[in-house]
Amino acid sequence: MRSASSRKRPSNSKRVLRSIVGPQCPGPRRERQPQNAIVPAFASKEFVLMKSASDSQILSLFPLPNVVLFPNTQLPLYIFEPRYRAMTHAALKGDRRIGMVAIRPEALSEASDSPAVFAIGCEGEISEARERPDGTLDILVAAKGRFKIIEESPISETRPYRVAHIQSLDEEMLPDPPSEIGGIRQGIFQTLNEIVVRSGSGDEPAALGKQHAALKHLETYPDEAFVHVVAQSIHLGVHEKQRLIEASGPAARYRMLEEFLAFHLAELKAKTGPGSNTIH
Repeated sequence: MRSASSRKRPSNSKRVLRSIVGPQCPGPRRERQPQNAIVPAFASKEFVLMKSASDSQILSLFPLPNVVLFPNTQLPLYIFEPRYRAMTHAALKGDRRIGMVAIRPEALSEASDSPAVFAIGCEGEISEARERPDGTLDILVAAKGRFKIIEESPISETRPYRVAHIQSLDEEMLPDPPSEIGGIRQGIFQTLNEIVVRSGSGDEPAALGKQHAALKHLETYPDEAFVHVVAQSIHLGVHEKQRLIEASGPAARYRMLEEFLAFHLAELKAKTGPGSNTIH
């Protein structure tokens, strides 16, 4: 994460697919944890868990630049800014819910503690947490469902972080059987593979092998999780990712993602193909 509030675990590559092989890649298997594995919060003496009503429509907001959380994914975060430490502790003492929202790019230059955010985000549950000796925290956020901000409550001296009244958003389910989705998924996978080959032409064999292994792992995800993991993992602009999270469901996201990746592949071909100015 590249804000003053938290940092996303860094990945090893800076290409389109850099996040797929990075430690922040979400996974359906319990053993796939971020580096420096986080201790479950309920096993830590620092935290107290108290369940509250699950139908609550008041949610703490965690605004971050260039980050959009998708359903069926996980996101490891390092929390260091005091107000978001307070938010995290409050969530852990309550229902563990926080609302991940992206900051509008045009608001990043504003000298404001509450920059404008997109109205639609994704609710997450803090599934694991660890407090470090210096008071900073490592947390793992498990994405739940989408929400829309209805109204924000003003920040106060006793609550330095943002809170909003929200409305949960329904998701359209994938068709059963998902015949059309199977073809789109195969096309997305093939496009990703070509992007890896073209963007990694100058890499060491070991690095390329790591990329291809990460791609191979994507095949293990069920259809609904696959589109969300890819959408969160790959390097897209915040407007593209926001369009994906605002789509009505995974079927619509499949079609959008297919379009976005085809465009990025065309850009890459233009840069690396014969006659381009790219230096190899």
